[in-house]
Amino acid sequence: MKSDIRIFKDSEKLSQHAAQIFVEQATQSLNERNRFLVALNGGSTPTRLFQLLASDYKDKVDWSKTHIFWGDERCVPYEDPGSSYGQARDAFLSHVPIPDSNIHRVDT
Repeated sequence: MKSDIRIFKDSEKLSQHAAQIFVEQATQSLNERNRFLVALNGGSTPTRLFQLLASDYKDKVDWSKTHIFWGDERCVPYEDPGSSYGQARDAFLSHVPIPDSNIHRVDT
């Protein structure tokens, strides 16, 4: 993916664009390698992206060939509000048909 700087009017536009890029990268990766590996981050920034992937973009990714990892994680139980995995699970992963074996969480 070519690096460049993009400026968005608001976080909704940013999240919509990020969801489109997610789907594009998933499609490209699946076509080239028959799997899509992605590392998620935590915090409040990706929350809207996660919501979009769980709703509007849910049917645009082959979740059976998608593997999820984390780029950061706090060493807290997944029920803790600071858990990046817990956040992703609640907002996104529990709403898409991704196999549990494709979710590679940090064992806290």
